[in-house]
Amino acid sequence: MTIQTKHKIGDRVWIVYENRGEVCIYDDYIDEICVNENGAYYMLKEACIDREEEDIVLYEDTDKLAEKIKQTMENIREKEKNT
Repeated sequence: MTIQTKHKIGDRVWIVYENRGEVCIYDDYIDEICVNENGAYYMLKEACIDREEEDIVLYEDTDKLAEKIKQTMENIREKEKNT
């Protein structure tokens, strides 16, 4: 059986997510990949946590990184307007 994922074990990646109204970013390496009915989850080597595929950007893809940062910030601003 072959399972297709966007990223591979060993890939260096950026993790972008929102925490308490702030955009958080760090780099890490994919150590394991788990797949279930909800999609792929990536276990990170240094952080020892798992992240969803939507939080991950390949390290070399700086255009996508900038877009992910902007989108995350827009989501934060939208939540702030609605509270």
